[in-house]
Amino acid sequence: MDVGTLILLGASGGLLRGLLDAYAGFSQWHAARREHRQGTAGPDAEVPVFQDYVDPVADSVAAVVHSALGAGAAVLFGTTGQISGAYAALVVGMSAPLLLTQLGQAQSVSDAVLGAAQSPGSRTAETLPLPGQPSAADRRIEEAS
Repeated sequence: MDVGTLILLGASGGLLRGLLDAYAGFSQWHAARREHRQGTAGPDAEVPVFQDYVDPVADSVAAVVHSALGAGAAVLFGTTGQISGAYAALVVGMSAPLLLTQLGQAQSVSDAVLGAAQSPGSRTAETLPLPGQPSAADRRIEEAS
C-alpha cells in the first residue's frame, strides 16, 4: 500500500475516533436529558445543557489531532510491514493515541536485559519482585504486623 493511501486511511481513522468521542458526549447529554424529562433526576434538577457534555471547539481540535496521529501511525505501521490492508490502516488510525503512547513507553530488549537506568516514576525492582518472592508492599505489611 502506498504512503498516500496510508495517510488517507489513517487520518480517516483518527477522524472517526474524534467523531466517536463527540458522539459519546452527545449520548451522555441525551441520556441525562431523558432522565430529567422522566423526573428521575429530582424536582429541583436543572435541564442538562448540551455544552456541559460536548465542547465543539475542543472536540474539533481533538479530531484534527487524532487525524494527524492516525495518519502518522498508519504510515509508521504500514511502511514497516506491521500492517497490510485498508481495514488495518483505518483501525491503526482510530487507535493511534494509545498505540503511540505504548510505543513511547516500550523498553528495548537490550535495556531490559542489561538493566539500563529507568526514568523517574517508572517501576523498579522494588515494585516488581522476582517470581516467587514477596513484593515490597507484602514485605512492609509483614514488617508492620
